[in-house]
Amino acid sequence: MVSTPQERKRLIQGVIVVGAGLAVPQVLAYAASVIAARLLVPAEFGAFGAMQGITQIANPIGLAIQAIVARKLVKNFEKTHHDLLKFGLEVSIVVMIATIFISFPLSTIFKIDYLVLVLTLGAIAPFVFISTQLGIAQGKEFYLKLAGIYIVFGIGRSISAIFGLFIYPELISVGIGFFGGTLISVIVAHFILGNSKKFWESDRTKKSIKELWKATQALFALYVLVNIDVLLARIVLTPEQSGTYTVGMLVAKIAFFMPQAITVVLFPKMGKNNSSALRLAVIGTGLIGILYVGVCYFASEFVVNAIGGSGYAELYSEVWLFAVEGSLFAVLQVLLYGRIAREDTKVSVLLWIGTILATISVWLISTDTVATVVSALIGVTFILVIIAATTELRHRANERSHPSPT
Repeated sequence: MVSTPQERKRLIQGVIVVGAGLAVPQVLAYAASVIAARLLVPAEFGAFGAMQGITQIANPIGLAIQAIVARKLVKNFEKTHHDLLKFGLEVSIVVMIATIFISFPLSTIFKIDYLVLVLTLGAIAPFVFISTQLGIAQGKEFYLKLAGIYIVFGIGRSISAIFGLFIYPELISVGIGFFGGTLISVIVAHFILGNSKKFWESDRTKKSIKELWKATQALFALYVLVNIDVLLARIVLTPEQSGTYTVGMLVAKIAFFMPQAITVVLFPKMGKNNSSALRLAVIGTGLIGILYVGVCYFASEFVVNAIGGSGYAELYSEVWLFAVEGSLFAVLQVLLYGRIAREDTKVSVLLWIGTILATISVWLISTDTVATVVSALIGVTFILVIIAATTELRHRANERSHPSPT
């Protein structure tokens, strides 16, 4: 249980430190998007958005390897991490090779230069390795190192791209910045983590591929659900409405990522099957969501103007709905990580069903407006949260009535 005053104090400190670290890459990524919008011509900024979207879809690989590495260290705290780093390096190499080939058809489909796309997608490979480093710091509960690696990643990836855009405002600068900056971040993070000399000479970690696959497909299901609305909006709404919806999506993404530090810090406790850790994560995430919804409701003009500008005034009355959507996604993410912590990823089936239901709901809407599309997503996500929470409560009740033998 998370009960002693010392432990509670350390957890609060961890959330603050890791939250500050996590904020850096998120803020810098947003800054890179804003600067790209200012410096790139509209056609190239559209390609930039597509590049970002493809990268987002691949992010679950890194998030999954971070989760399973942290979980392995939670189960065996004294374990050395050299074999885990070797595993992360091997996966990174496979991802790099895959991006070289997959960039060929994608460059044709999205009408983006091959070199630009392969550099952008190639940045996923070092991201996978830095996620391994993050998982080690997370599993060992090295909060300062964890925050430091997050900061280094954010600075390396986004600042490099921003710097490149100011020098040469073309997409190739973004690709070079993303790939080169992330690669440099890995090297710096290696020294932050420490105690990792000649890790490539260690034995291969066991059963990690199967675990990585399970966690990746579960997180992939979540990220498809979280990102499906903007794609659906592009299809069913007018181009102008779709642009408005994209601004609303940014509001939802802030709600989704804002409480992430709580899950990152409490995940090791969840890995010890600590029900109070999951409960704290859900409550903390929910409270942040409620506060954010309140801000978006009572200060809607400020929020919309700060994110999209005064040109999106029609969003003033609806922006709080996107905050609700993002907050529900955040709670759903916490419940999913609770399952991953105990190696149970069957909930991904529920997420895929939710994505299908969301798609059908939007298609069946007779009056296609921004409010109706986001409301449909809110309804589906709310049902998913209720089902996932109920399933979790039943699981905990069964554990109490049938305790494992010690």
